[in-house]
Parts: sequence; structure tokens; C-alpha cells
Amino acid sequence: MSVPWQSAGESRGLLLVHGEPRRVSSWVRGGLVACDVVERGPWTVLLPAEPFSRAAPPYDDALGVLVSRPVPRRLRPALGFLVVDDRALVTVQPGGWAVRRRWVAWEPGTGVVRVPGWDLASPRALATAAAGAGAPGLAAAVAAVLADRTGDAQWMMDRLLGALRLPGAGLLSHGEEILGTVVRPSARAVARFDARMTDQARHRAELEEG
Repeated sequence: MSVPWQSAGESRGLLLVHGEPRRVSSWVRGGLVACDVVERGPWTVLLPAEPFSRAAPPYDDALGVLVSRPVPRRLRPALGFLVVDDRALVTVQPGGWAVRRRWVAWEPGTGVVRVPGWDLASPRALATAAAGAGAPGLAAAVAAVLADRTGDAQWMMDRLLGALRLPGAGLLSHGEEILGTVVRPSARAVARFDARMTDQARHRAELEEG
């Protein structure tokens, strides 16, 4: 697992997965981040319930770890909407067998920016993940929102969620009360991850010494 940023300031965000809360909660328990699990129609909204994950640094950024975790096929498509410092970030993991995560990064006054190492998500990819067969009618609206360079990152996220007809804008901006269930990762899942990361670090050290 690689965390895509280390925020120097405020960050907030959510992950939308396409599944009912019972299945989503089981997936959360197998991860590293305690989450508020909020049902919104066919989508379930996940918001970090704690500022830090249950893992040791550098995997302790709850939001980064949550959106970096691969989502199983039964819970995809999955879309993350984040405000990190002054940047708006969107991540999409499509449905079907494709698992490659794609991103959009947007900055005030600049618009969409390329980030080295990140695969860019097109407006159509975002629309398809959000609406499936109804995507063609949304892709143009999404493209228009992303092309606008005015406003700030939160404003961009509100408009983009609206264009995609997805829930969560009020939860992301903290304007809506979170009425969900807090689900925490199991101690076994966290211990398994920490052990794997320790083994990998030891292996790298041995290779460097060799």
C-alpha cells in the first residue's frame, strides 16, 4: 500500500462504495481505518471516524489509507472525494474486473493538474462509475465543472458531486450531521498489516546490506 500524500494542513474527504452497509462494514473491519458508515441509497458513504489509522507511520494518515485501499469487485465502483490543503482530489476504482485506480487533481486558478505517477481519470470515467449506462449525459457536465478554475476546493467538490448526482456533499463540507454507524478495524487485521510491513522493511534492509 502507498499513501498518495502527506498533508501539511487540513484534509477531509469520503469514499463512496457501491454496496449495502452490512457488506461494507465487513470490509472496513478488515482494514486499518475506523469509519462512519452512512447509507445513501445504492451507495454507502465512508468517512474516517478518527484522524489516524490504526497502523504505524507512515501508514497512519486515515484519509490517505482509506482511499488507497483496493476496493473489492463486489463493492465497486468506488469514488473518493477529498479536499487536501487547497487541492481537490477525486479517485475512482471502476466496476467489473478492472482494478486500476485513476485520479483527478484540481487546484484553484489552475484547474486540473497532472500529478506524476497518477493515472488521470477522464470525465467519462467518473460519469461511468457514478451512473453506469446513464454516463453519456453526465460526462459533459463533469467536464464543464472540471474546466472551471474559479472557486476553492470545497466549492469544486460540491459542484462535482452535484454533476455526478452522487450523495455526500453535506457530509464532506460538515454541513450535514453524520447519522451513521462507527465501524472499527479488527485488531487481527491491523496486526497482520503491521507484520507484513515489518517483513517488507526487513527484506529491503537485507537487500541494501547485500
